[in-house]
Amino acid sequence: MVPPRSRFHGKEDELSTDVLRRVKRRDPAAMDQFFEHYYDRIYAHVVNMLRDPVLGEDLCQDIFLRLHRTVESLDSERSPTGWVFTVATNVVRDHWRSREHKRAERELGGDDPARFDVAHPDPGVQAVMEKDEELRAVWQSLHLLSSDDREIILLRDYEELDTETIAAMLDLNPDAVRQRHSRAVTRLGKTYRERSDAMERRR
Repeated sequence: MVPPRSRFHGKEDELSTDVLRRVKRRDPAAMDQFFEHYYDRIYAHVVNMLRDPVLGEDLCQDIFLRLHRTVESLDSERSPTGWVFTVATNVVRDHWRSREHKRAERELGGDDPARFDVAHPDPGVQAVMEKDEELRAVWQSLHLLSSDDREIILLRDYEELDTETIAAMLDLNPDAVRQRHSRAVTRLGKTYRERSDAMERRR
């Protein structure tokens, strides 16, 4: 069970081959259309991975700068979604490996559940979750998982990327992606049940 789609999920219609060809040529209008098409979706994904809206904005700037620098590698005959998410994933993982991130984690004292009571980046979806206690509990439980578990669930269940695309993004084989996803979903269910039981005891 994941939050409903929204404007942050991105436009469902793919960009045309003509637009992608013009993007490769760095046509300004096509570049603007490309970035507008993906920005909200990538921003929401990064915020959900980092659990920090301000940091998410900073890293999105890095992501789209990297996309701009490497746009010649775009395959105009295929959907660029996998490529865009690969770049975003690499930027987020670079941040996790950084000294700045490790120092911040030490200073904040680990995974305090209250610290990760993360609102959905789209106010519209957040309003839906506030009316649906179960949905909100699932979302909060998701943010208590490890970064690897959260990543695979967001990519597979929320972004609905196919197994082969995720495998290429994460440098895994498809069977490994399926196993990781299955284990992550199991841990999400366990975390959800534990959180629900704890809330019930407090009532």
